[in-house]
This record gives sequence, structure tokens and C-alpha cells, in this order.
Amino acid sequence: MSLLIGVCTTRAGQTSTYWATSLAWSLAEQRSVTLVDCDMEGGTIADLLYLSIADRSIGNCFGDRPARAADVEEQAVAVPQRPNLRVVPGLRSSYGYEISDCLRRVGPAIAAVNSDVVIADLGHPLAHPGLRSPRTSAEAISSIFHRVFIVIRDEPALVARSINVLRTARPSHGEIVICRQRSRAHQRSIVETIERELPELPVRYVWHWDEGAANRMGDSGVPLALPGVAQELQL
Repeated sequence: MSLLIGVCTTRAGQTSTYWATSLAWSLAEQRSVTLVDCDMEGGTIADLLYLSIADRSIGNCFGDRPARAADVEEQAVAVPQRPNLRVVPGLRSSYGYEISDCLRRVGPAIAAVNSDVVIADLGHPLAHPGLRSPRTSAEAISSIFHRVFIVIRDEPALVARSINVLRTARPSHGEIVICRQRSRAHQRSIVETIERELPELPVRYVWHWDEGAANRMGDSGVPLALPGVAQELQL
């Protein structure tokens, strides 16, 4: 069985797509990895990696019947610089379903994909306009993925919003990844706040956001490496 990893955030722009892509890139050094762009507001992973995708998209798996693993795998695109990595591109020109509806249609198929690790970038599925139930969305995510990583930037206003979103959604399991842009002292304060306010969601990883490195990724299509991430997260 594949290790199923969901990556999300509580608001667009908190670097969850960069982190999901870098995680997939790093794990694919030793294992086969499929990275699925399930951001229902339109995904950018294929663009970040400069992939030629033709008409391939996770949207092609949405039909009258639930998708099969073969349907998802048919949409996968190889990443030339990383032979063990393939990407299922996201939606290109349309808005998709709420994540609970999306995973009802394609979740079991994603879970059956033939890879050592399957990572899904879920966007910000717990808080967006028109969302019917954050709790239902959180339950849908937790029912599919073995590990759920929630990426939060270390800006105080964003941390406060994330805490409120996660209190409402109450995911049954989740792990916080902090995108650190400020000082280590500030990082400690943020970690203490999250541990106090969300004791059921442990802080697992702190990722130092390097704007220059991120720009180089954008220019080259080569993600940031995450040295030691598999050991630190016990993946």
C-alpha cells in the first residue's frame, strides 16, 4: 500500500504548494512518488515544474462514475529531472468541487495509485467562500490520507486565522508545518502559541522560507530540496 500524504493550508499563499512539491521531489530521490494536484481552485504544480502536460488534468477523472486508479495514472506526467517522480496536473480553467466531493469521486483511486508515496496538494480546503462545512471537509481528508500536513506561515495574523480555521474544522489527525520567514525567537513564540491553542495538532516541521531559493525554483523548475525530511517526519 502507498503512503498517502495530504498537504493543505488554511489560506492561499502560505507556500503549501511549494512545500508539497519540494517534499515530493526530496522523497523521489529514493522512492517512487506520485504528486497529485488536487487544489480545487486551480493548481500550479505543473507550471512550477515547467511540465508539458497537453490536456492531462485531475479534472479528467471527474465523471459519472467514481474514478479508478488507472484513470488517475493515465493523467500522470513524468518529471524529466526526477525519474521517480510523476505529477497529475491540476485544474486548468475551471473551479472544482469542494474537497469532500472531490475525494468522494477520486479519493479511493488516488489511494490505489501504484507508487511508494502519493502526495496530494489540497490547496486551502478548510476555508474558502461558499464552503458548506469545514468539519465535513476535514473528515473527508482524514479518511483518505495517512498523514495530513498543514502548512502555516509564521505571520501573526495568519497564525491567528489558521488557529480559528482549525478549531472549526477539527481534523481528526493533522500535523503542522511552519513556514519560517522571521527570526528563531519569533519561531519559538509561534510554536508555543500553536501548541497551547491546538494541542491535538503537533508541530512536526519548520521550513525556512528562502525567497531567493524560491525565485530560483520559479526560474529553473527545480524544487527546493528538504534534506533529512524523511527521517525527521518518519516517512
